[in-house]
Amino acid sequence: MSTKKKPTRWSAKRKMEVVLRLFAGEALEEVSRDIGVESYRLAEWRDRAQEAMAASLKARSDSPEVAALEEEKKQLQSKLGEVVMDNELLRKRIEKMEAGVPFARRRLQAMSQELSPSAGRSYGIQRVCRVWGVARATYYDRRARGTQPATTEPERGSGRTWLSDAKLVDEIREVITTTAEEHDFHGEGYRKVWARLRHRGVRTSKRRTLRLMREHGLLAPSRCGAPRGPRVHDGTIITPEPDMMWGTDATGAWTRKDGLVTVFLAVDHCTTELVGVHAAKRADRFEALEPIRQGVRYAFGAFGKDAAVGLKLRHDNGSQYTSKHFQDQLKFLGIESSPSFVRNPEGNGVAERFVRTLKEQLLWQRDFEDAEDLRQALQAFRRRYNEEWLLGRHGYVSPAEVRRRWREPAQAAG
Repeated sequence: MSTKKKPTRWSAKRKMEVVLRLFAGEALEEVSRDIGVESYRLAEWRDRAQEAMAASLKARSDSPEVAALEEEKKQLQSKLGEVVMDNELLRKRIEKMEAGVPFARRRLQAMSQELSPSAGRSYGIQRVCRVWGVARATYYDRRARGTQPATTEPERGSGRTWLSDAKLVDEIREVITTTAEEHDFHGEGYRKVWARLRHRGVRTSKRRTLRLMREHGLLAPSRCGAPRGPRVHDGTIITPEPDMMWGTDATGAWTRKDGLVTVFLAVDHCTTELVGVHAAKRADRFEALEPIRQGVRYAFGAFGKDAAVGLKLRHDNGSQYTSKHFQDQLKFLGIESSPSFVRNPEGNGVAERFVRTLKEQLLWQRDFEDAEDLRQALQAFRRRYNEEWLLGRHGYVSPAEVRRRWREPAQAAG
């Protein structure tokens, strides 16, 4: 029985043919076994070929075309290396399937640490999961479960929730009850319940919190919105810093002695702070200015000419806000008037949304004796809201905390 004799001397042409096979993606080990040449020698041929290619392209390195070709060559070499490593992983997976080796998480981890013969570096768990068709989230979840027995529950704050649905529902009910009793906030959605759970050390996902609250009837009632037309503004009324724009609006509340009392308010568009709030039996232009006066004293420290230069005030086109007296007072304080579009409440959306919060958390929750009783309740709510209400878009911290975080760098710089 005769065997094919391997050549003892290799010409440049034959070496080039072997190197092209390596560039085409064939594994270094397979080519070595096929032609009977050591792997390290094949690697030397491949490296010399790459150096020769690089040297030939450096003849006119100052040319833009040559530079573009050099960059393209590097990208192709990188992609070629990625494809070669993927092919190696696929080949090994097929070999394990043909050998009847069952799939296990530890095999993923072992393969991710194995070195690639062609690239000389480990495959990595990201590549192994992608090529073998396994979700990385599944791999990490199984690895975490393997390090923690399923029959035990870690202490709170350990970074992972092992509570059953029944125990988590009890935690949610406790959060809702505590929020209503201690903070007097009602009807908070699942996102804020999820945030308060995290503050208590209970870690879970928003989707699980929503599912459990929906299944057990713990979600606040909501109204279906009416069909909306096209936007008439670009939707960017939220400011990046405090005291760039405030929104002001008015609503009403019933009292036993004074009947319907008008509530005026002013809200910061960045922090969503309630900078000013006022209740009056007469809904005129003079009363509408009171929340602005409160806000200027609170945010700027004084009330006087040009005390609030740089501030814009967003308001609707009500008679109080378009009156000459109101507009003259804004000019005196240095505030720029910024009316919203007619018949478009979204233009004053920050204040409009706060009116809903005010109704849900205070005006619809209790009865008021007269206008003075309502004013005192509004001021108490202002303090409680600014210090204890949670804002999702600021990382679930209070409006007052958002302002403090903005003031600290400014004070340090000053």
